[in-house]
Amino acid sequence: MPKVHVLQGPSSTSPPSREPPHRTVSFCRYSCIYSIGYVVNLILIPFKAYISEPLPWMLQPVSLNTTWLTAKDSTSFAAFANSSIAFFASKYNQNTVPSDRVFTRDNEANTYLLRFTIALPPAGDNNCANHMHRFPGAIFYSQGVAAFVCDFIAQNATSRLLRPMYACQYDTVAGVDIATSCTWAIPTGEDPIISTYQMYHAVQLLETPFFCWLTFGVRLGLMGFIMYQLWHLYYRHYGPLLCNLQAIGLDDGGSIQSYVVQLGDPTWLILSHPFMSLIMLLDCFLNVGPAGTASCRTSQLTDVGQFCLGCLYGSRMVWASYFTMRYSTPLVKYMHWENYFQPVDPGVMALTASVYAGPVMYMTTGTPIVQLFQRINYAVVPPTLTHERVEGTISMLVILLLFASVPLVNSFVAQYVNRNHTKFKPTVTENFGTTRFNDWKHRCLFWFRRLTLCSKNEGGSMYHLFAENPRYKKFPLVSTRGSDCFVYGWDDAADAYVHQVRLSLMHAALDRQTICPALAILICPSAHPAFAAGTVNAHSCNQWPPPPSGSIVHFGAKCCQWVQ
Repeated sequence: MPKVHVLQGPSSTSPPSREPPHRTVSFCRYSCIYSIGYVVNLILIPFKAYISEPLPWMLQPVSLNTTWLTAKDSTSFAAFANSSIAFFASKYNQNTVPSDRVFTRDNEANTYLLRFTIALPPAGDNNCANHMHRFPGAIFYSQGVAAFVCDFIAQNATSRLLRPMYACQYDTVAGVDIATSCTWAIPTGEDPIISTYQMYHAVQLLETPFFCWLTFGVRLGLMGFIMYQLWHLYYRHYGPLLCNLQAIGLDDGGSIQSYVVQLGDPTWLILSHPFMSLIMLLDCFLNVGPAGTASCRTSQLTDVGQFCLGCLYGSRMVWASYFTMRYSTPLVKYMHWENYFQPVDPGVMALTASVYAGPVMYMTTGTPIVQLFQRINYAVVPPTLTHERVEGTISMLVILLLFASVPLVNSFVAQYVNRNHTKFKPTVTENFGTTRFNDWKHRCLFWFRRLTLCSKNEGGSMYHLFAENPRYKKFPLVSTRGSDCFVYGWDDAADAYVHQVRLSLMHAALDRQTICPALAILICPSAHPAFAAGTVNAHSCNQWPPPPSGSIVHFGAKCCQWVQ
């Protein structure tokens, strides 16, 4: 197995041959702008939920009479349904909602309406499955509401006007009431032969002000946690690097007079944090009511703006993907399956989730699959309550599992394709030190800056290790390349950038295999005051022999954690 030899620095015991010239060190201005965008995007992650949720200080007390719902006494559900339909019908009708409006939401009252115009056979149709998925909010129907819709479809145009034209239900998650809804029909014309109806589906979410303030407080605390982790895990490590570049430099000859540091993207460090992914997944599960709102937004294509809002809120389900990527890692490492998976860029996954979340939810709510979810929704409800109640726990878990499977399938298929591609094509040694070895988002940014033409490219030793043995990947499902920084050396004589060095935070992404003697990578205990950044090689600064792996990490001066 070839050994890794990267940029042999001077011995830790020998001083520099001559006093280095005065060097200037600065951050690339464009990368600072990118970095500000990365940070703002990350710290606002917990608050993106308010795209579809009311802010706690805007929330008004529930206007709907929920006395029966709170007590669930011996009085009939029909009385509660009558009061509910009266409330909804007075709030949402042809006079209060513009005729071209498909979806409308009252954030302060925490209610919303989904309205479709549906043409039914005048003679009726006993095959309910042909029409159920066309009804608004059908995926959430209880057995009683579904029976009402099927009976309504089966009747002829005249009989429909003689029967009750509404049905109501209440929704629970883990036995806790989260919403009340009603579905009703309004004929669009006086001629019964036409048989066209406006179908209304109105929902009152039952979030309490206490729960909303509690959720807001948790999200505020999570924002502080993200800011601390960004500093602790990433940005604080730039301080020693800048000092070392100014005092020591990365060139042996001393011809470089200034360095420009291209900041990396710390997104993966936050998105793959175990605490972060766990809390955000719980946030998605506990706020299932607004998730239902997003589903209704994406169940129609008439109002593109509302559809896009539903897509953005639905993309929060990507936290199920991050949770899977993080918490399946111990199993992948234990089974030594690293070679079967291709690392996935978490930032790109968040971006693509905004795209595929909407179509997935649209296909779920607008196809006959809604009848499967209807059965799931009342599968665990007591038989005496199936007509009036749905339980959304299992449905929410199914949706989360669907999103959780995306990174595993994506990673496995990408690795399978890559292995078969290289099997029939001559392999070329990858230059891990170049900006081309990056995720596509970062390749675009580097291409825009045109900083890819240096005559000397170095660094990327961590990726040489990954190529030799995938077991060195601490997170085999997560692409860690985005957090690398690039240092560019400017030569006044050449009037150009002549030296590019890729630096990685090895402690964040490298599994040193300390429990496997044959693969173990050692940390050199000696100080290296002549190293601006760390190196990886087989050189032992002490008398003890190098490890069987032939790799020793030598950190730079001032305990600089960046490694070439």
